[in-house]
Amino acid sequence: MKSFTKKTVFALILAFLFVNLTSCQNQVSNNNTHNAQNSLDYDGIYRGTLPCASCEGIKTTIYLNRDSTYKVVTSYLGKEQNTQEETGKFTWDKTGTIIKLKSNNSSAVTQYFVGENMLTLLDKSGNKITGNLAPNYILTKENYALLNKKWRPIEILGKPVILNEKNTKEPTLTFDDNSNRYLAVTDCNNISGGFEILPFNKLKFSPGMSTMMACESMEIEQKLGEVLRQADGFIINGDELTLIKGRMAPLAKFKTPMH
Repeated sequence: MKSFTKKTVFALILAFLFVNLTSCQNQVSNNNTHNAQNSLDYDGIYRGTLPCASCEGIKTTIYLNRDSTYKVVTSYLGKEQNTQEETGKFTWDKTGTIIKLKSNNSSAVTQYFVGENMLTLLDKSGNKITGNLAPNYILTKENYALLNKKWRPIEILGKPVILNEKNTKEPTLTFDDNSNRYLAVTDCNNISGGFEILPFNKLKFSPGMSTMMACESMEIEQKLGEVLRQADGFIINGDELTLIKGRMAPLAKFKTPMH
């Protein structure tokens, strides 16, 4: 049997400890590597209006699926028959923070940086676009979540909305995706007008038109009309929508059925 000197045994022990220590460090490092690919609920529907050199903007909706397929629907605002649809697969870069959309119909590749509930369009070199228009290259989940739902007001200007026998219809607020118009059904008249979703959950209402009925109860109409004149942003948390002005207190809160 081969004998080992004390120096040889000591060297073997040190080598064993070094290998195990390195292995543990690598395991901890791998476990602590969080990125968009393995840490975020990146699948879902994102919406925004991208800059356009020859039109009013490109309304863009991206559907990301967990099976690495996607769909992009674009509409060139201000032009007729302008809606286009593209499908394909996406892959992640080695950092797990950027997705590359490869169309089924062309060799073009579009890159987006993936953040919490948002996608940021990158330039052809894979870098973020800088300058004054940089915020306009962001698509968010909240933008799409605002649309095509009947939001029921539960609080307006700090007071709960309480319906009584004088209210003949349920007040709601709806944002129509196709027409870019909102409709507010109140306790008396209906208020309608245009809206525009801006980057960072900013919201712009155009002056609304109202039906001209006289009702016994018009409190909700008056208060909701005031909210629509002031609101310039929104927050969505699950099934709750809050209209806000700047960083001030919420102007109104709404609920919608969860699907």
